[in-house]
Amino acid sequence: MNHLFKICLLAVCLGIYWIQSAIDQKIGLFCSTEEVLYLPSANVIKKLSLGHNGLLADIYWMRAVQYYGGKRLKNERHFDLLEQLIEIATTLDPKLLHAYRFGSVFLAENEPIGANQPEEAIALLRKGIEHNPEEWQLHRDVGFIYYWFLNDYKKAAEAFLEGSKNPRAAIWMKTFAAELLAKGGSRQTARFLWQEVYQTSENQQMKDNAREHLMRLTAEEQIETLQVLIEKVQPRIGRKISSLDELVGLGFFKKRPVDPKGFAYILNSTTGKVGLSPASTIRRY
Repeated sequence: MNHLFKICLLAVCLGIYWIQSAIDQKIGLFCSTEEVLYLPSANVIKKLSLGHNGLLADIYWMRAVQYYGGKRLKNERHFDLLEQLIEIATTLDPKLLHAYRFGSVFLAENEPIGANQPEEAIALLRKGIEHNPEEWQLHRDVGFIYYWFLNDYKKAAEAFLEGSKNPRAAIWMKTFAAELLAKGGSRQTARFLWQEVYQTSENQQMKDNAREHLMRLTAEEQIETLQVLIEKVQPRIGRKISSLDELVGLGFFKKRPVDPKGFAYILNSTTGKVGLSPASTIRRY
């Protein structure tokens, strides 16, 4: 029986390989030569899949991930094929949740981190909700994109509120919707959302992304604190502070303040503004 199972499994794998090869030969592998891009439609591939939709969906989702990762490694800013690759994967398998959730992040993130297509990310998530109405996390993701990437706090609150109607939804969804309407895009609400993503995400890449945003928020808070300190100190000493080293000399710090990644903050002597070091790897938009 075990031997028969292995034979059947091998036959299925060979069949999938043959089908994919036939599809690629018939309609052409997706390619990118400068600005010339071609990728077959999701419906065409679905018709040629011979019923192996689920396995082909996984193949095209892996293609999307590899495409995205390859662009990131090369520091390229354009992700022209990303949306269509994800569309193919989710059309072949409308229940492919990770394609909706991670794919929406890839699409929504600003360049060069992502495709800078938040509207397309929301459309993808709406498609996911249509086919998976029981998954409250998709509503949370819609609200998150409205909040962080589109600064539309009303629509974000509506998405969180809609998701809160699911009996399995996180208890904070409903109360946060009301808080969001009251406080809008405050740093407090932003930190709460990114902390929620960091704590609940099962994907390491999404956790790393959330950590990056949390460090950026921390850097913004520290910069504001330093700016306020400088503005208070200058009248007391009767002159303009031209370097953060002067704050060290005045006894406010033991050494020059650094950002969450360990790079020293700088003070622009011309504008008097505190900022990140040019060498800092804290994400900036």
